[in-house]
Amino acid sequence: MTRKLAYTWLPALLLSSGALSAKVSLKYGTFVGYDNYANDANTTLPNPVVAYLNISYAAPPIGERRFKHPQAPLKIIGNFNSTTYGPACPQPGILNIDEDCLTLAVYAPKGTKPSDKLPVVVWFHGGAFNAGSKNQISLASMVSGAPVKYVAVGVNYRLGAYGWLPSNLTQKAGLLNLGLYDQAYAIDWVQKYIKSFGGDPEQVTLFGQSAGGTTVGYHMFNLEKKPKFKRVIMDSGAPTARAIPDWTYPVYQTQMSEFLNITGCSRGSDEVATFSCLREVPQRTITDASLSIFSNYYGGLGIYPFQIVVDHKYISQAAHVSWESGDFHKMPILTGFNTDEANALVPRNLNTTGDFLGFLKRLLPLLSDSHLAKIEQLYPAPEHPKSPYTNSPLSPQFLRIAAAYSDLSYIAQVQATSIYASKANISVWKYHFDHLTPGADSWIGVNHTSELPFVSKIWANKLTGQVADQSRLMNGYWSSFIVSGDPNTHVPKSAPFWPRYLINKQTELRLTNGTAYPQRDDFRREAMDFWRGIPEVLMH
Repeated sequence: MTRKLAYTWLPALLLSSGALSAKVSLKYGTFVGYDNYANDANTTLPNPVVAYLNISYAAPPIGERRFKHPQAPLKIIGNFNSTTYGPACPQPGILNIDEDCLTLAVYAPKGTKPSDKLPVVVWFHGGAFNAGSKNQISLASMVSGAPVKYVAVGVNYRLGAYGWLPSNLTQKAGLLNLGLYDQAYAIDWVQKYIKSFGGDPEQVTLFGQSAGGTTVGYHMFNLEKKPKFKRVIMDSGAPTARAIPDWTYPVYQTQMSEFLNITGCSRGSDEVATFSCLREVPQRTITDASLSIFSNYYGGLGIYPFQIVVDHKYISQAAHVSWESGDFHKMPILTGFNTDEANALVPRNLNTTGDFLGFLKRLLPLLSDSHLAKIEQLYPAPEHPKSPYTNSPLSPQFLRIAAAYSDLSYIAQVQATSIYASKANISVWKYHFDHLTPGADSWIGVNHTSELPFVSKIWANKLTGQVADQSRLMNGYWSSFIVSGDPNTHVPKSAPFWPRYLINKQTELRLTNGTAYPQRDDFRREAMDFWRGIPEVLMH
């Protein structure tokens, strides 16, 4: 088939930008981007880059291809304009969305030739499998300001019900974890085509944040074939950072039933008729149903619908089982967490200890009374004389629930990755990011995702002083790891040395106040040991 969206001319946007056009011809079409991309994320880049903002890596998952595994991109006639990002995949809070969203963006240093064979980083965004896009981080800035050259690829993948619809019916139809298969398809695309952009398919790093970090972990756990990447970065994410039961989990059956009722596609136990109906209804019907269920569960209960599951195909078993049994590809890892991961994610209306424990029990139904008692002791109530959660903003229990949620979902799981990997004698580097975002409200702290503008060097482009110093340093560490598998190789000689995390010397790098220093991994350590010790209860 041929893709109808063909361009034999370029709009004024390209011509008025002052940028020369870049053109690349792939097996299925020719894409036109920027040869001199100089502005991104509302800032001027220190060095222009070559940028293709919108390249299809799979056929549009619409009509008969909706709720199916990704398929080969359609043939394009003429020159396709890749100078705008195109729509994000359907999600809450974004206007420019469309299910025809399986696209990626490619950035390379200006002047890069196909023969250069630069290392490659492939970015998978976060967003709890329900939100996010390929431009959630400024990869253009990251490449532009890096102390060493590499090519960056940002990937869209299906979200919400479109990509993560776990249920008995979905399993019978063979359609679990479609978003994960989208990512795998994008990794295959990199293997086939990145040479045309000056990249080396033999030197690929996967980089994911939050849910993107979780999926990176599961790509590392997939032992069905030789990995198509050499190293991984997991910011505020880990394969154990999500409850991951299989498709039979009762809540998923309820959510599927509600989804089918809203779409009008309830067809009993007939998975063929069910998904045939879902492929025929308008996109708006699917999107509205997905967003409605997300709002009801996350907005009302703090429970995320539409999640990754053990499918016994791409994901063979729970993450902690893979870690403990050594069933994963051995490769260098860079991972870490932010001090206040959950401040922007937890409810702001919890007033009592009963509210605090009730929220955790709804979130984690396998918690026993003894678990809850231990949690109450680990996170003392605000009225306790020695509680660190007094004078809480927003609500009396806010800081308390933010700490607990940060620990169970992110900080303990990053630590689990570091411990399991170091036991397997894998080179792993762990960080603790502790630098406030300029201009952010004080209650939000060093929150989830706040490291990304530092890593991408956006803050170094915009500001001076400690913020800019911190941004330059972090970009150097991440870029060094992407190129060499070691964060120390291309930073200035004056940069603090980042030691490996060893099982008998558990050291992390504290990133704060414009610099960095190594420290013992003992942040709320008793609480971390508790959460790491109950993976079955957390369904990790």
